[in-house]
Amino acid sequence: MFSQRITRRNFLRASGIGAAALFGSSFDAFGGFRVKAQSQPFAPDAEVSITAVEKTVQIYAGAPTRVWSYEGRLLSGSGVTVQAVPGSYLGPVLRVKSGTKLRIQFNNELAEKTVLHPHGLRVPEDCDGQPMQSIDPGQTKVYEFQVIDRAGPYWFHPHPMMRTAEQVVMGLAGLFYVWDPEEEIAVPGASTGANDIPLILQDRLFDANNQFLYQPNMMWGYLGDRVLVNGQAGPSLAPEPRAYRLRILNGSNARTYKLAWSNGMPLTVIGSDGGLLPAPLTRDYVMLMPGERVDVWADFSKLAGKRVILRSLAFDPGGMGMGMMGGMGGGGMMGGMGMMGGSSLANGAAIDILKVNVGRKATAKPELGPFPAFPVRYDAGNVPNYAAPRPFTLSMGHMMSWTINGRIYNMNDMTEVAADEIFTRDEVLALEWINASPIPHPMHIHNVQFQVLERAAEWTPPGYASVNQGFVDTGWKDTVLVWPGERVKIALSFGPHTGMYMYHCHILEHEDMTMMRNLMVMEPGM
Repeated sequence: MFSQRITRRNFLRASGIGAAALFGSSFDAFGGFRVKAQSQPFAPDAEVSITAVEKTVQIYAGAPTRVWSYEGRLLSGSGVTVQAVPGSYLGPVLRVKSGTKLRIQFNNELAEKTVLHPHGLRVPEDCDGQPMQSIDPGQTKVYEFQVIDRAGPYWFHPHPMMRTAEQVVMGLAGLFYVWDPEEEIAVPGASTGANDIPLILQDRLFDANNQFLYQPNMMWGYLGDRVLVNGQAGPSLAPEPRAYRLRILNGSNARTYKLAWSNGMPLTVIGSDGGLLPAPLTRDYVMLMPGERVDVWADFSKLAGKRVILRSLAFDPGGMGMGMMGGMGGGGMMGGMGMMGGSSLANGAAIDILKVNVGRKATAKPELGPFPAFPVRYDAGNVPNYAAPRPFTLSMGHMMSWTINGRIYNMNDMTEVAADEIFTRDEVLALEWINASPIPHPMHIHNVQFQVLERAAEWTPPGYASVNQGFVDTGWKDTVLVWPGERVKIALSFGPHTGMYMYHCHILEHEDMTMMRNLMVMEPGM
């Protein structure tokens, strides 16, 4: 393991780069460099306003629930639509054509600092929405970037220091769907969402007055005792007897889902975090950790007039003593930020998520077309350090502190970067997540999409065989599930943007508890 620690200030001084050069560079849509943004003013194709506000909504009968919400509006231009998630305080859905130059005016009308992070997108450093970029109440942050990523189900959420988890619980989450002509051929209606059904899964605790309760525990994070879909309680769908694309986001803070249909029909998976897979695959169930997305092609044509339920099946999530925690609300002997969390629904408990009441008449018959060629596949032949990946070990340290390579986020120097956290633009590199902790972690890296090369279990925790057939590893990922005892090898290449970004566990309480680190992407030759 590398032990040298480098602050951003020292890095800039040593490399001879001014901060303006590091922040001010920008690139064209598909990798071509162009000089500093300030010498060539940004000319957006479209401009969007997103405002974080507080409001009340009716989730249950009785008192309305106070929530925080993103309100979106298209101000001008083309290449972008802004749509509401029907009947929800979540959203909006930004549907953006790849290649679009986008300006977002993000307005903070909350009573505390916040910032918007475009999860999964490769954007300039000053648009990444890191904690240091948080803005005060009443302020506006302007994001300007070209959407250079392939079609995929990206999203956005807050990322302020030590407040991300509770702000997400309050309702801050939106969808950022990128489409391109290749996706339109493969998935009919991709440009408009004609056959899309977004499903944002989130568990919540409520008090007796229908208000959100935030009562996390130190091991698992925040676990609710009710699962909402798109912010709705007791959700149901009434689709026609035909095929749809279910765009499923695990927007929960900490809960993992083992998704399956109640009638036993397989799930046809067509996409993951970074867009379409090389080809559809089938799974009896799919494991989905916080921050991960999966696109499922659900064909209800043989279920006319019938009901089917999307469920999370029971599984053993691990924990202290491995498998002995389930009856203690997923928190076991180590409870909520000191003792017990507030949930009676254990992580890994069986849950009915969504009732699907299929109609009797179809007005369309969409079918999948040919999938686009996968741009690159990493393997031993094109990843130079395939046999010796750079290791990142996930551990539980002293007093329930979660660490990465023995480190936590340095609150005294929020620009600190270690030597093994420095990367060179366009370099293809293998990393390996090594989970030496007792619970699973969803590991997220900003500013990149990566591929999973292989999984190996150094030791097999109880229940592993009941989850490992539900991993979806064949596509592009920005967040990957790492089970206790696993070594998960990934390959990536940062670019075109350089600067300081982040990587962290996407259990939001772990992130807020500083299981998060900076990374630096440098120009070649530095």
